[in-house]
Amino acid sequence: MGLLVAVLTTCVAAQARPRSGEFKAMTWNIWRGGREDGMMAGPRRVVEVIQRSGVDIVAMQETYGSGELIAKELGFHFLPRGTNLSIHSRFPIVEDISVHEPFKCVGALVELPNKSRVAFYSIWLPYSGEIWEAGTRNVSDLASMLAACAASKPDLEMIRDGIAERLRDPKYKDVPVIIAGDYNSMSHLDYAAVARDQYQAVVDWPTSHVLMDAGYRDAYRELNPVIDRLRDRTWTPRFPKQEQDRIDFIYYRGWGLEATESSMIDHHPTLFPSDHAAVVAKFRFDPQAKPVTEVKSRVVSYNIRHGRGMDDKLDLARTAATLRRLNPDIVGLQEVDLRVRRSGSVNQAAELGKRLNMHAAFGAFMDHDGGQYGMGILSRYPLRNVQSVVLPVGNEPRVALAAEVRLPSDELLMVVNVHFDWVEDDGFRFAQASALAEYLHGLKIPYVLLGDFNDEPGSRTISLFRSLAGEAKKPASDHFTYSAAQPEKEIDFVFFWPPTRWMARRTRVVDEKLASDHRPVFTELTLRPDR
Repeated sequence: MGLLVAVLTTCVAAQARPRSGEFKAMTWNIWRGGREDGMMAGPRRVVEVIQRSGVDIVAMQETYGSGELIAKELGFHFLPRGTNLSIHSRFPIVEDISVHEPFKCVGALVELPNKSRVAFYSIWLPYSGEIWEAGTRNVSDLASMLAACAASKPDLEMIRDGIAERLRDPKYKDVPVIIAGDYNSMSHLDYAAVARDQYQAVVDWPTSHVLMDAGYRDAYRELNPVIDRLRDRTWTPRFPKQEQDRIDFIYYRGWGLEATESSMIDHHPTLFPSDHAAVVAKFRFDPQAKPVTEVKSRVVSYNIRHGRGMDDKLDLARTAATLRRLNPDIVGLQEVDLRVRRSGSVNQAAELGKRLNMHAAFGAFMDHDGGQYGMGILSRYPLRNVQSVVLPVGNEPRVALAAEVRLPSDELLMVVNVHFDWVEDDGFRFAQASALAEYLHGLKIPYVLLGDFNDEPGSRTISLFRSLAGEAKKPASDHFTYSAAQPEKEIDFVFFWPPTRWMARRTRVVDEKLASDHRPVFTELTLRPDR
């Protein structure tokens, strides 16, 4: 399975030991053994980067003969497998738990200072074609882009399944798993509609679904909700003219294991020794942590009128301030612009996410005035999947924006945001509502449905959703949501399903008269355990 080498020197004593249950992990492809800039100078720089980072466990790729030297300089335990992969650990490696092919996977059971154990894997995945060199990528040909990274998915599936089988023995019960490495594929969380202006394409990369759909979390994206292509990229600090992408990941799963910080490292005072940036994540592992049984969420629905207030001033900062005062966990936004000239060519969902430090999603209704017009979702919780549910065309094209989020209880929740047709004749609107109801019937997980329904209580549209789900009912004395200046209609709502699992508290219409022509709807929802 591989050679287990323990190398301990006085370097260990010289470095501060982390608190019991806390540790820092790194994944780093060091590029041809780190020797691109010299047989000894390069590996020494690798050591210096690792030492300065303060990490405790390293998943290394392209080790290529430098691993033992690096481990000795660090004073770390060392587990190589094949020529490519290795694990370096400040803490004891008590078992080799490798699976799959030696060139693509090495695994170690690492014992932390509090005597708890973590299954830690370093992996490298293949790719099928070159799309990172300048001029080799065609964002209008998604089939070719997907094909270039296609080879990574089947190997990752085999690694995932192999790890699950390897750790099936009861002695590994409750051991969390970290799978870190060079995935040679991008993430669907990055190439989302909300970041189309950065990546020029929306791509549902299959490889990034393999672990996330099995319950793993992307540590970096979870803790860095604002998508920033240059800041996020791991490929490539050495070749800035190439396509800059995030292709190195630290995924984790296991109750009691929590990622608390994550960042990229791509700097050395002399010369960074690799063509990959290193990814670092700090973890806290409490094996005695009690499962979360219910989740309380502050939920807001707000038609923001692309940031244009009742004074006709365009002021997205005012919109952000309105939301910030509510301290929401989930927000459904309607009338949102992405790079539209009328609103200053701003990516509004992304900008609001940045201002509030929340994960952001966007769904386009249509191209408009140099950009796209549609709706957005903001979430304090990590996103897994985002999709636009196409609805029947009415006075304008319409979609429902659905985002799957992972709650602190580890349960999945679907957030569904709507903005139905506004014309007086409700034929278009009810057709859209009926199509959405069919989609909702197919959901197998709890959902929150919120938005601008453009219809009032007593209408067949609102009656339809009241028959399907529970409602966060507003106070009878103050239930109008439109208009902000002279409230006289109730057209914005929050629903939830299944009704038996939800409790709505403190639902109210926020008395904000200036930031938009709609008033926000705010509610506190509690999702209780499934009995």
